[in-house]
Amino acid sequence: MNLRSIYPATVCGIVLLATSCDATIHEYPGKGESLVVVELNVDRTPPQYYKELVYDQDGNRSETELAPELSQTYTADERLCMRIITELYEVASTESRTNTGRLVARREIAVERLMEAPQDTLQFRVPEGRYRALSWADYAPQSNVSDWHFETGSLDAVLVKVEHKPQVNHHKSSAAGSSDFAIDFAADRQGAPILLRSGRATRADDGSIPVYLERASGRFRLWATDLQEFLASGKRIEDLDVRIIYKQYVSAGYNVDTQNPNAFVESRTMETSPSTVEADGSVLLAYDYVLTSSDREDHVLIDVFLYEDGQELNHYQDIEVPLWRNRETVIKGPFLTRSVGSGDIGIDEGFDDEFVVVIPD
Repeated sequence: MNLRSIYPATVCGIVLLATSCDATIHEYPGKGESLVVVELNVDRTPPQYYKELVYDQDGNRSETELAPELSQTYTADERLCMRIITELYEVASTESRTNTGRLVARREIAVERLMEAPQDTLQFRVPEGRYRALSWADYAPQSNVSDWHFETGSLDAVLVKVEHKPQVNHHKSSAAGSSDFAIDFAADRQGAPILLRSGRATRADDGSIPVYLERASGRFRLWATDLQEFLASGKRIEDLDVRIIYKQYVSAGYNVDTQNPNAFVESRTMETSPSTVEADGSVLLAYDYVLTSSDREDHVLIDVFLYEDGQELNHYQDIEVPLWRNRETVIKGPFLTRSVGSGDIGIDEGFDDEFVVVIPD
């Protein structure tokens, strides 16, 4: 037997066997490049409580700090998925903004709506330099994974689709986060990513750069405390429609890089229906998510109008809502039966308090 003729055939057989065992094609960084794995961690825990505001029949209010316990949870509709968008930028320094840097790559993925962190990882091959990964998460229909409640053409200019009215306001929830890192072959011959955070540089031995995404909005819930009085008048809570009118500016855009709202509209409306009656007799009239600043308290000013068969039943105006990112504000009052305000729709000339909207650079 000719051993020389058998040897090539044996080698080919080994190659074919190895190929059939693992069809995955592994891509490795080229010379002068490093493989970076961006780990996406979307926080799905409910917001912690922030403040409780109690309004009386004359429009006066008291304000109380709440213990930072977890608020009520929710589950997104099974027809939705969680969409996560990541943009990778090369930047001059950790102080630089991405609009002065260079977009290296943009990836968009969809994961199961209930998946806990880490939801997924993304791989990038990059040369030496400083980088920032921006990530944004929201909900989208599984049948059409694209912009739904938000326009996300660029993550430093995410816009709310103001005219889009989800049937469930929880589906407005979103999350944002970023992470800075560097590749420096002079400092590390292997080119392992160096995580840059809080003024510290930490070598990522496994090549993984975590991005932690936190809810980008504050949430509020509006509870009516006069349900029994309302029912005694012969009315039914099931017949009510609720209109919330935001006035004197409300956020309508978000910059993931600065972690702050960067677009505002003078007014917008939200229509909803009472949804929950608690054991204490209070009824949830409305709730909403409002994009908020990363490190300070924001405020919105709202009017509440109640309708039955298109006819106004009651209004309670100039409710000032303090908001904190990823926290829930609880608002209680006799909103079903006590009328406060002129009833005019729009900016109330009788509102005398200073109301400041800070628009970040």
